[in-house]
Amino acid sequence: GNSHKMASMLLSLLLLSMFLDSSHAERVATCALHTTSYGLTAQSKYYNLSKTKTSDECCALCAADTKCQVFTWHTSGSCTLATQPTFSNGPMGQTVSGSKNPLPPAPPPHPPAPSPSCPQPSPLPPAKKGSPNIILFLTDDMDEMLGGWNAMSKSTTLLTQQGATAKNWMIHTPVCCPSRSELLTARYFHNIRNPNPTGISISCVMKCFYSYGLDRGCMHVNVDGINFYTELYFAPHLRNAGYSVGVFGKHLNNDNPNCPPEGVEKWLVNGGGNYYNPEFALDGQMVQFNNGTYADYSTSVIGNISMAWIKEKLQGEVPFMAYIAPKAPHIQDGPGWPMALPAPWYNNSFPGLKAPRTPNYNMSCTDHHWLIRQQPPMTMEQAMYSDMLYRSRHQALLSVDDIVEAVVGEVVSAGKEDMTYFLFTSDHGYRFGQFSMPQGKWNVYDNDLRIPMVIRGPGIKANTTFDYVASQVDTMPTVLGMAGVATPETMDGRSIVPMIVTDKDQAPAATYRHIVSVAEDLGTSVDQVQTELGATWRTEQLIEYYGLGDVVRYEHLEDTDNNTFRALRVVDASAPEGQQNLMLAEFTSWANWNFTNPADEFELFDLDKDPYQMTNIYKTASSDLKARLHDSLDKLYKCRGSDCN
Repeated sequence: GNSHKMASMLLSLLLLSMFLDSSHAERVATCALHTTSYGLTAQSKYYNLSKTKTSDECCALCAADTKCQVFTWHTSGSCTLATQPTFSNGPMGQTVSGSKNPLPPAPPPHPPAPSPSCPQPSPLPPAKKGSPNIILFLTDDMDEMLGGWNAMSKSTTLLTQQGATAKNWMIHTPVCCPSRSELLTARYFHNIRNPNPTGISISCVMKCFYSYGLDRGCMHVNVDGINFYTELYFAPHLRNAGYSVGVFGKHLNNDNPNCPPEGVEKWLVNGGGNYYNPEFALDGQMVQFNNGTYADYSTSVIGNISMAWIKEKLQGEVPFMAYIAPKAPHIQDGPGWPMALPAPWYNNSFPGLKAPRTPNYNMSCTDHHWLIRQQPPMTMEQAMYSDMLYRSRHQALLSVDDIVEAVVGEVVSAGKEDMTYFLFTSDHGYRFGQFSMPQGKWNVYDNDLRIPMVIRGPGIKANTTFDYVASQVDTMPTVLGMAGVATPETMDGRSIVPMIVTDKDQAPAATYRHIVSVAEDLGTSVDQVQTELGATWRTEQLIEYYGLGDVVRYEHLEDTDNNTFRALRVVDASAPEGQQNLMLAEFTSWANWNFTNPADEFELFDLDKDPYQMTNIYKTASSDLKARLHDSLDKLYKCRGSDCN
């Protein structure tokens, strides 16, 4: 259909985006078979997978095997052999393939498709001098506490060792769509959620009723009712500052428009979708990648198309911001024992890898919220599949690591390293057997809340860490600060730029202007702004979650409507001993949607003494401490804009 032709046409024009360097062409010249990096693959249906150092060695394996008719060698070293090829109309990134039979010539590009009926973007104003490029990588369900970053060896070299790593970066809501919505708008959940658990309000009675019941928005996010794209979305602020904005990959779980929203120039978006044969909204048209292009693998599609756009932008003078959000390492949703799905060339990586056996692994805790109390111990089968999931997530993340390497490499090759910021983060954490739950998020514990945040760029000292308590609500104010844009009044978060860009002489001009502006607001000098802002920075982080109903994963009930909670996460080195590292959580149900009435259950943990949150001290804590924490929590729960800080 038209979408198939559109994909073929667009991706045929993206040959330059392949991650295939010229040295590969030199190596395949000695291969006796017909070789190509275009239109052919053995990765879809192979009978043998092995490791070889070069494409020549892979070619030789196929030539010596009477069963083999086609091979594909990937830059990771994987060599796949197949009895018949799979053809496509697009380039196969990172691969060399060969066949014993002559290959058809590469097809000519399709004629341009009719332009989609999307509104033309507003004219791009000139950017201010010294506006840096900004690239944000956002993974899905990638934990920090349980080893998720261990798969990211290339990102460790290119980002961690060259930038600053947060030690107390958390999400505000431990589930996909709310967390992403909070990142994209810099608003806390209570400022973007539905008015009640059904989503019903007087103004939307008619449109909120569907054949499957009442619309709960995007996991309780009121996308339509709050003018998400027209008033709260981050992109128009960057475009008004002269930035080209490209959005690639998973966006919201639903309520994603086909056309780019205001402020966005390039739009390749879905709600996560499938790892294989994925479908995206591409600048106004729905396009499915199911013809062999980029192995029909979602991470490769996102990586190659975002790379092509970035490469084009690097050749010009207009600053850009790229949001790159692979599905990995989220599970491929479905019945039974759903797993993350890696690229074929990484199927055999991390042999024998198992989830860490933390002290709260398969632990029953009778003093916790009832959802935890009622968990039966995991069976051997459930634990086995949890370990398989852990391994599959690491495998899927290897392709994300490849994207980071390719994007950073392209920026460095273009000589724009000193004018580009890179941020890498996730939408929430995860679990693998903690409190006897085999997988998932949806809870108030640190393994669900803590996420990676690594930032590299001019003026940021290499291989450093920072302790400031922050969340995804602070991500876009930070991005805007890098671009020299003040945090809009619609946003609840704050920019951390003045506290991490410490080498002011290396900061781009636009970033430096932002630091100067913050210093002036504080009544201090640029030299003292890090100290002064750090002294006033928050030590208490608000957490909010509204249960999604009964969610069963790996035969365990892991969420329900009365798993609705608000929590206060305290990290304050200046507080008295025993109060420096606390978590207070208040649990209720949908019936108490606004916490108008007292909560039903409470949890309180001292994480200095109990880092795995196994002992609830709420009943034994002093009344004064509980009252103070409750008052702070209640105040943050009602905050808006600058009141939140």
